[in-house]
Amino acid sequence: MKHHTIRLKTAAVVACGLSSIAFAGEPAVEPAPAESGSMFQDFDFCTWLSSKPGTIKGIPENPVIQSIVFEGRYHWNAAYVDGEGTNGQDFSEDYTDARRFRLGAKIGFLNYFAYKGVVNLVDDQRFNGGDLEYDYVDFDESYFTFDALKAFSLSNLDVLTVNVGRIKWHGGLEARTSSNALLTVERSAISNKLYQSARPTGVFVNAVKGPVNAVLGIYSTDEGTDEFGVDSGNVEGWGGWNDGLMYNAELIYSATDDLRIGWELIYNNADERLANEDSLLDYRWATTLSAEYAIGNGGVNVEGFLGDNGGSEMQSNAARRGSFWGFVATPYYWIVPAKLQAVVQYTYAGAEEDQGVRLNSRYVRATNYGGGGNPNIVNGGRGDELHTVYAGLNYLICGDNLKVQAGVEYSHLSTPGVGNGQVDALTYLFGFRTFF
Repeated sequence: MKHHTIRLKTAAVVACGLSSIAFAGEPAVEPAPAESGSMFQDFDFCTWLSSKPGTIKGIPENPVIQSIVFEGRYHWNAAYVDGEGTNGQDFSEDYTDARRFRLGAKIGFLNYFAYKGVVNLVDDQRFNGGDLEYDYVDFDESYFTFDALKAFSLSNLDVLTVNVGRIKWHGGLEARTSSNALLTVERSAISNKLYQSARPTGVFVNAVKGPVNAVLGIYSTDEGTDEFGVDSGNVEGWGGWNDGLMYNAELIYSATDDLRIGWELIYNNADERLANEDSLLDYRWATTLSAEYAIGNGGVNVEGFLGDNGGSEMQSNAARRGSFWGFVATPYYWIVPAKLQAVVQYTYAGAEEDQGVRLNSRYVRATNYGGGGNPNIVNGGRGDELHTVYAGLNYLICGDNLKVQAGVEYSHLSTPGVGNGQVDALTYLFGFRTFF
């Protein structure tokens, strides 16, 4: 039996109205005209939700704090997987997943500075056989921004900021896109391979001039450790600088209002095995080229990937070394403009070695059914070739601020030398998304 631990408590606030009393013996008074509506007559929930509730901007005559912007999101998933593993045996499993719960704020201070802090408040490991816990987990983002453009009155750029701290790492178009605005319930497997939900500590510069946006950053590869001293991915807050470094360069060009082209390069110099260094990424380098094109009631996003998993200094298993590559195409169409959207996504990922690419951790890879509870029925999700096809609908109740998503994804993974050499699965997905 799995345990669900809920530690946060909430309080309800009840508003009371006051009524007036007419006293006997007072002169008769004509009743006041009835109001045509209530205090909520002009209230629009969607407008309220999208307007950053609680935001304080332009604090008058305050030399220290100029603005406070609150934010939060809650995402919930349900999924059902039905497939055939490497041993030819059928498997199926269902999941519910408190995917994200985050709260935070961005504070502008001293005219030229800002601090953004967002914390994760849920850890749901049920898909891995663990527990669901609502509690402080770690920082999602925690960084300071210096507005160099404003401070130095620069006129040859539109934006120039220097940012220091724990940030959301990018890795292509889908990783750059907020989880609030994804067209699919989950990012593609090749995108997640680059992104890896990493939150490194570092310094990055963001510059904008007309249609061109450039980002250049350098980051620590410091990992956290569990209670046994084993590396466990992201640290809780800011990481140290005692390990290797990661470098990131991004260039985004808005050619027209309907066409945007993006390029990224990621390089990881950590030698985890040979130099006993931490490494947040399990590959040496990767680059992406993407395009977003909107036309009429629809559009299409496309992206290509190329990278290298590294050699023996990165991977102890030779089957996980060598080059990898991929391609993602995501066409979409508004059946009802700004309300009901149809989405299709095709993903291909390939690798030089037999285990160079991998399925997403959710949900096919997580299965532990078949073969007497054998978790290797899908070869840990590793193979040399992966095809996925996704089709779904997005219903926007209040834009991306409140929406539901439903889709079905077919996955075919090639696993050379393992069982019958393949994994096939259908995953039915539902997602609830809300944020402010």
